[in-house]
Amino acid sequence: MSGRRRAGGFALVEILLVLVIIGLLVAGYYGLSGPKQEGEAQSVPGRAIDKARSVDCANNLNQLRQLIQIEVIENGEYPRRFNPGEQGSIGRCPVSGQPYVYDPQTGEIHCTTPGHESL
Repeated sequence: MSGRRRAGGFALVEILLVLVIIGLLVAGYYGLSGPKQEGEAQSVPGRAIDKARSVDCANNLNQLRQLIQIEVIENGEYPRRFNPGEQGSIGRCPVSGQPYVYDPQTGEIHCTTPGHESL
C-alpha cells in the first residue's frame, strides 16, 4: 500500500484548491480585483445593464423624433405642444426616470441625464 490513502473521494487539499480557483474566476468576472471610478458599475453584469439602459434611452429618443417628424409631415411645422411624458414608457429616460425635454422652436428632443445629452 502507498503512504497516502484515499477513500474514494477528493482529498481536502484538492477541494480547497478547486474552491480557490472558482473564487478567483468569480472575482475576475465581477471585477472585484481593481478600483472603479465613482458612478461606474462595479461588475460585468452591472456594466451590461447600464449599457442596455443607455441603448434603451437612445431608442426612446429615436421613436419620439419619428413622432415629431410625422407631425411635421402632416402639418408642415413642428408641434407647438408635445409632452414626451404623455407618450407612455418611451417618454422618460430609463436611467434617471426624468421626462425628455422638447424644444418647440427647433423641434429638438433630448435627454437631461448626465452622459446622455448627445443621444
